[in-house]
Amino acid sequence: MEEAAVAGRRSFPRKGAIVRPQKNPTEWRVNITQLHNADGTAIDGTDALSLSAGEVQGREQVLSTFDFLKTVPGFENAYIVDIAPQVGIRETRRVLGDYVLTENDVLECVAFEDSIGCNAWPIEAHVGGDVIWRLPDIPNVRGYNDLPYRMITPIGLENLFAVGRCASMTHMGQSAARVTGACFAMGEAAGVAVDAALRDAVGVSEVDVSRLQNALRALGAWL
Repeated sequence: MEEAAVAGRRSFPRKGAIVRPQKNPTEWRVNITQLHNADGTAIDGTDALSLSAGEVQGREQVLSTFDFLKTVPGFENAYIVDIAPQVGIRETRRVLGDYVLTENDVLECVAFEDSIGCNAWPIEAHVGGDVIWRLPDIPNVRGYNDLPYRMITPIGLENLFAVGRCASMTHMGQSAARVTGACFAMGEAAGVAVDAALRDAVGVSEVDVSRLQNALRALGAWL
């Protein structure tokens, strides 16, 4: 990609690509697209027109990149098996909770007494035409951060959890903790906490966290 771009033969949505083999040895997953509005700003996941434009742009990028991929040794006879059914939005609205997970929490691998799970994904900042990674200073830190229960309990609401990409995080904190593993941990914790809240007739912010943690451990969660 770099050689083709320098020679002026090709242009790409962003620098670099994630190209990984799948369980079927003949299938590879290619993560290379990066969408934007006409003015260069990010696609707005809360705006229907922006999303529609992104759907068109994404498919154009898929076809252009596929055309290049067939010039790469080993991919000469490649064909497209599948593309994403719709635009993948990393971030839209986030709910303000009793704690806001930050970039420093991720990079400093912070531990929380009310941990409901762990996240080992680094800061993944998508900027125009590139992806910038910021990793914890291993081995000076352990390499993962805790996810506090308070990041899924919205301020002022006693019957609602906010888990996944909408949980209480800063923009950069969300770039790390929005990934699948962290979302699994938040979702499982919320499900167990719902049971505890109903059983004890309390709001979500009043759940006994130590009992919640014991219940999660009994289910195999690693805290």
